[in-house]
Amino acid sequence: MIRAGDLNQRLTIQQATVARDTYGAEIQTWATYATVWASKKHNVSREFYSAQKINAEVTDLFIIRYRSTITTKMRISYNGRTYGILGADDPDGKRQEIWLTARVVE
Repeated sequence: MIRAGDLNQRLTIQQATVARDTYGAEIQTWATYATVWASKKHNVSREFYSAQKINAEVTDLFIIRYRSTITTKMRISYNGRTYGILGADDPDGKRQEIWLTARVVE
């Protein structure tokens, strides 16, 4: 069970929506799905060589209270950074918490 005191980081979960511009063309925008309290557990950073340049990758784990509707098509906004959700797991199957593995989107 997750303790309320451990949820000390505020993050926003966003969902893609489709809007139309003045010409009727579809454009993708992001709308707030939920603003939740979370615990940030670890930060994995790595650098790798690809496409003839050095790239950096940051992956974090956020733990939030259980929500069955979070998918990998959503994203997280946290501390001025945008994260793509790689996975949303209920680690013990008790529907008490969700572990969100997310990668920073550049």
